[in-house]
Amino acid sequence: MSDGRWFDGWSPWPELAGLAAAGRSLLPNVPVTPAALARTVTEQLVGRRLTAKVGDREVGLTLAELDYPADSLRLATGRLGDVRIVAEDVDWPESEEDGGSIPLRRVTVIAEDVRLRSLPTPAAIPARVRLEIAVSADVLRERVATVRPGIVAAPAGNGLLRIHWAKRPHWGHLTLRPQVADDAVVLLPQTLHIGQKKLRAPKQFRPIELPLPELPPGTRLTKVEPRHDELVLHAVAEEWPERLSRIPLADLLSWLTTAAMTLTLPKLGTRA
Repeated sequence: MSDGRWFDGWSPWPELAGLAAAGRSLLPNVPVTPAALARTVTEQLVGRRLTAKVGDREVGLTLAELDYPADSLRLATGRLGDVRIVAEDVDWPESEEDGGSIPLRRVTVIAEDVRLRSLPTPAAIPARVRLEIAVSADVLRERVATVRPGIVAAPAGNGLLRIHWAKRPHWGHLTLRPQVADDAVVLLPQTLHIGQKKLRAPKQFRPIELPLPELPPGTRLTKVEPRHDELVLHAVAEEWPERLSRIPLADLLSWLTTAAMTLTLPKLGTRA
């Protein structure tokens, strides 16, 4: 059965047919089904440099991936599955007091088990929304040097970081394990490495606290993961599933098409 016949025939969400018609008016000369329209908009967005408003400041990002199983069967049965959005080279703003920005290598948003609801208006409802925020080893190095001048830090693998004294790198290094605190990442000393010897970390070496970048509202940091050349912050967006469930599908489509046509991410509002 073709996409068009599927949506003209049986569907628990007849509004989806109107959704395709609305999309055709926004982006003419594209397929008219919701699934085909979503794929077309995605192709126009991925790889493009976009801007978004965060408060009163503009944030630049490159959309690297927008992945979802948007076939007509899933749309018609109301179970979309997991939706994955990846943005790279994100200029995320610091706090208003600092005024600057922190370069984020990658921001990944994963909406899990997204389902479509018909009433009172067609909407997409994720079971959970997770975020992964990756910063480069250079950013990590700068942050540690700011709070502990003369110390050089780098990811060490196995979930650890390593630091050494900039003036005497041959003296050895100290490994640290990152731990999540309320408003900071705390680096806890683990093992001192001197040559082939492994010693318990000196008690006089205090943990290093790194202030967190200002995260999106409603997100909670759950884990910090050092990798080969980056540090990844894992977070759960606790308020987003309920907030996204109030956004009708027509508004989601309008948001995507506006982004594709203007390369600007508009504010995604909600209806009461």
